[in-house]
Amino acid sequence: MGYTAFLLMVINILSKILGFFREILLSYFYGTGEIATAFQISFLVPYTILGFVMSGLSTNFIPTYTSLENKKGRNESDKFTNNILNIIFIIAIFATILAYIFARQIVFIFAMGYSGEIFELSVRFTRITILGMFAQLLNSILKGYLNIKGNFVVPGSTGFLYNIIIILFLIVSYKINPILAPIGVAAATIFQYIPYIPAIRNTGYKHRFIVNFKDENIKRMLILALPIIFGVAVNQINILIDQNLASFISVKGISVLTYSLRLYEFVWGIMIVSITTAIYPTLSRLAIESTIKFKVQITKTISTILYLVIPSTIGIMLFSKEIVTLIYKRGKFDESDVILVSGALFYYASGLIGLGIRDVLSSSFYALKLTKIPLINSIQMVVLNVVASIILSKFMGLNGLALGSTIASFFGAFNLYMKLEKKIGKIKCRVMVKNVYKMLISGLLMAIGSRIIFYLLHLKFSGNFSLIISIIFAVIIYAVSSILLRTRQALDILKVILKKLKI
Repeated sequence: MGYTAFLLMVINILSKILGFFREILLSYFYGTGEIATAFQISFLVPYTILGFVMSGLSTNFIPTYTSLENKKGRNESDKFTNNILNIIFIIAIFATILAYIFARQIVFIFAMGYSGEIFELSVRFTRITILGMFAQLLNSILKGYLNIKGNFVVPGSTGFLYNIIIILFLIVSYKINPILAPIGVAAATIFQYIPYIPAIRNTGYKHRFIVNFKDENIKRMLILALPIIFGVAVNQINILIDQNLASFISVKGISVLTYSLRLYEFVWGIMIVSITTAIYPTLSRLAIESTIKFKVQITKTISTILYLVIPSTIGIMLFSKEIVTLIYKRGKFDESDVILVSGALFYYASGLIGLGIRDVLSSSFYALKLTKIPLINSIQMVVLNVVASIILSKFMGLNGLALGSTIASFFGAFNLYMKLEKKIGKIKCRVMVKNVYKMLISGLLMAIGSRIIFYLLHLKFSGNFSLIISIIFAVIIYAVSSILLRTRQALDILKVILKKLKI
């Protein structure tokens, strides 16, 4: 299982890099103009509509199937899988038809500030991308089925095919016709699941047309899924509100926020999500076995995330303009776009710390089977984000939206922490706080050192080259200083390295 987990992590990182390259190509060909904005809206619509449903279905299919298989055997559990797939397919077809018919109204909900050509283009693009919705819904079940049968690699690697197809269509769209870009998204959404066909067959699964809406197992699964569906739906609404506010501020608003979010989410996905996903089974076990060990694990996990996120946050804020220049500034993406995207990135980055802590605390509540508390917390965050974003955007424009999200993430973390202490008692944070002080000192030394190195290098070399070298030195400065300050996480990593090297 250790090898599989490592392989999945590598696949996840490579897939994210490929997805990142997709965004770089989009910025190169279309910048932050009308085509890029329309594409981003059409890309977002099916994801937002289906995201919360998919999370609920995929999370609860596995325990429902496993329970049924243990009680009644594989034949009954496969029959249940047949039924849920057929029902989802029927609902998805109707949902796709409705979304196609009411595309104008849907796009208006996503971008109320747009009108004229950019609105019409967004509608045209959206009517194409939603054609792949049925495949996304079916995937939420098929992925879980393959995971149950021990196949994690095929579901984990679909992102490769998905991004490659979109990248190819983006290149062709620039040379022939922009309409090929959303066609690429629809095609990628459907064809990324081709590897599922032989993988499913190898499990011995045989599909039959069984439709029973009254199946008690489906009802039970949906009831279990509701808290997760509502929780994810709240987050999707949060994205929707930010996008809408951005559309009122600037024609480029949605593209600017999306480009900055891609950089922000890249760090969040690799550092925060990877750790919280890996630690969740341990938290679930300790929640049952020992409250004391459960508390210790929470502080250890938060400390580990902060050790990685604090320098990342400082680095992104310090070099936000240079990072955006390195990643995006080419083709149609000009200096004015760099200023807009780097400004939003600066304020988004400051929220990584709050988001990291909140994700650990949310996982802790899920481990305790207290799913309503994170849901209420998410709703409170959305309300705060809306109020803060509306107020701040009047003074700071798009940057105000990013800062509003950051304020909400810190509030969410603090609020969940207070709620958790009420549930499990006082969490001892003295050692963690001491280590955080050391991380901040190392981060400050890293910031000063890397900025001086960048300044000296930039006198003779290009900004991009200077940035890459400065980042390398920043990592070295942070690692060495945190070891010298005897930061626990740094010493733990050093021990692992020395053990591997047998020193």
